[in-house]
Amino acid sequence: MEQATHNATLNRPRRAIALISGGLDSAIAAQLVTQWGIEVIGLHLVSPFGCTTDAQKVADHLNIRLVLKEKGNDYLDIVEKPKYGYGRNMNPCIDCRIYMFELAEQVLLEEKADFIVTGEVVGQRPLSQNKAAISLIEKKSPLIHKILRPLSGGNLPETLPEERGWIKREHLLKISGRGRTQQFLLAQQLGISEYASPSGGCLLTEGAFSDRLRDFFSHPTFATETEKLAQAEMLKLGRHFRISENAKVIVARTEGECQSVELLWQKSKGILLQPENFKGPLGIALGNLTETEKIQAGAILARYGKKAECGPFQIKSHRLGAAEIFTIAEAASDEIINSWRVGIT
Repeated sequence: MEQATHNATLNRPRRAIALISGGLDSAIAAQLVTQWGIEVIGLHLVSPFGCTTDAQKVADHLNIRLVLKEKGNDYLDIVEKPKYGYGRNMNPCIDCRIYMFELAEQVLLEEKADFIVTGEVVGQRPLSQNKAAISLIEKKSPLIHKILRPLSGGNLPETLPEERGWIKREHLLKISGRGRTQQFLLAQQLGISEYASPSGGCLLTEGAFSDRLRDFFSHPTFATETEKLAQAEMLKLGRHFRISENAKVIVARTEGECQSVELLWQKSKGILLQPENFKGPLGIALGNLTETEKIQAGAILARYGKKAECGPFQIKSHRLGAAEIFTIAEAASDEIINSWRVGIT
């Protein structure tokens, strides 16, 4: 019986877990491996920062199943204190890549897959996609020799799928550098039309978002892991204002952001701020606000109302299990607003 099971395992179609970011390179890599006769399952790692991706659209376009796996508080710990440092902003690319492969290994085992596929291109990203960094990342991850990079594999050492004969080395491409011409041609040849713009990407590489992230880590207003994750997700929302060492205010910019505020304020243990006698966006106050800070938070909300030149303003504040209406005389001035602002976007 054991021998029959062993033979069935040897003879089954090979299976790969393809990291799908939503971008072009990962889509091409997954499609190439599929064409080489490998069963491909997509894996998208969901950022706690709520990064927008087209991963599901790409997976549907490629006709592959997509597994979603959350990056949790352990990821936030890595971002705060990376072992291998940051790029230009708060992007710990090497540590992040190692962490991603640790999560990918979990899915590889769960799905009984044989190897991992990525869309990495040698030389495309200066910190994490040079040959030395790729070698370091692989050695520090639990997936030594099990990571196949179809777009640049011809320039890299042989991997397990090649050694076992599942993938022919001559099929692997030798793309390198930051140019995109070869990828666009490949997309046309492979019929890939659904992918995110190359200009998109990781929020941690953006200066304004990194300013907010530094503020988030240096002024913690969370007591539990759930609160921390909810507040991390709010970093990309709205306008942020640091009014004291212990208090921050976030004001939504759009109807969609107002909806996100309504979904997240309770998880974050924040205070929901809602215009009562004027039209305007929703806001959240985070931290243990003093009475003065509560008035300051209301003044910020009033500043973005539709009748900010007039007062008084009534604002309804919601805490878990309680609500109250308070009044402020006037909206915050532009000078004060700018002095409190964190991460201009």
